[in-house]
Amino acid sequence: MIFTIGYVSYRLSDCNVTVSLLTSFMAMMSFATFNRCVICTPATLAIAFSMLSLLFYYEAFDEDSIKKLLCSVISLVLICNLHMATAIITCGVLLLYTLYLILSGNINLKYLLCYIILSFILASPWWLYISLNYTLVFNSLAGSYLRIDEFLIKYYGIIPSLFTFVGFYCLIRDRSIKSIFLLIWALSIVLLSQVPLLGIDTVSIRIFEVSAYPLILIAGMGAYAVLNRIGSGNLRYLFVIFIVFYSIFASVAYVDSYTPNLLDADDYNATLLPDTYHIIFDPVGSILKPSIISDRCADSRLAHDREDIRKYLVDHNITGLVVSEDAVMDTIIVSSSNASVVYGGFTESIPEYVTDPVHIVNSQATLNELDDLQVKYILLKNRNESSIPTYCEVEYENDDYRLCKVVLK
Repeated sequence: MIFTIGYVSYRLSDCNVTVSLLTSFMAMMSFATFNRCVICTPATLAIAFSMLSLLFYYEAFDEDSIKKLLCSVISLVLICNLHMATAIITCGVLLLYTLYLILSGNINLKYLLCYIILSFILASPWWLYISLNYTLVFNSLAGSYLRIDEFLIKYYGIIPSLFTFVGFYCLIRDRSIKSIFLLIWALSIVLLSQVPLLGIDTVSIRIFEVSAYPLILIAGMGAYAVLNRIGSGNLRYLFVIFIVFYSIFASVAYVDSYTPNLLDADDYNATLLPDTYHIIFDPVGSILKPSIISDRCADSRLAHDREDIRKYLVDHNITGLVVSEDAVMDTIIVSSSNASVVYGGFTESIPEYVTDPVHIVNSQATLNELDDLQVKYILLKNRNESSIPTYCEVEYENDDYRLCKVVLK
């Protein structure tokens, strides 16, 4: 992700290595952008391809390059097959920038038509499959509203915010097509995050997270502008050294806060580095505890028994569909064994008509349904004996979990 940010910054700064490096380190300093470097999900890949798609789209029309146009198409198609929300946001930015090009008379209509047709043809097979088999459903869930100033302070970072404001000032003064492109890209997504004010259900922080990447590109340009305003050569070196080292130490603090050693017997989501380190290099995070992606590990006291179940599945080569009462286990199972799962840890994203695990766990499914879905195992939280569905028998258990095999009689 950092490499992608650096590359996009490099291209948008006319191949300026200094701007690229400053932007890359600035991205490490910001929790909102570095967050995705720690947790690799389809959304992470989609955001990276979104940056590339928008970059290549801008360059395609600016340089009259069909190769860049094709690169943008391929990147957009990958986004459409990875993450619907990011695809919609990317298409929205592309649409706004296209309208600007049309109004300013800088559009190549042949390129635009080619872009639309190729994107539709390449992205449609997956969406047609979904439409024919399940019908398309867009789930926009209600979440806590987040103000812009709260995002900048709590998630984006005070130092990156200051350089971003400088970058905006430089872009507004420049007024080039590139500046307009960056302004449209950043501001359109920031404004989209405020749609809860209109009564539209959405999660502001997730939209803000996508906006953080064009904002950090602008911050890198702002940092470069500040660097050029420093007259003394020694002060310039000190400025760069401060950005580099503070970014590295801040990113270490972020990683430490993300990855407690969950298999230590006495560990309960504690950090490995001392609190003083976090207060110095991540003061806002130490106090406000920002979290864009909720902790998938939840209660760390379950770590040993989760590892025990995972090991059993791997050692006994368990295959087939496992329906888990604990959605966190889905991610662990599917990433480490040959078994398949329903949710994959992202319970809010799966429409109920695909598979509803709740009634299966609660002994309300029919044998024909289980057979049709090819459910082989049900993983239950270890409670009392009566919680075991009638169509299951316990194959393995520990203190927190029961792995039950489905018996079709």
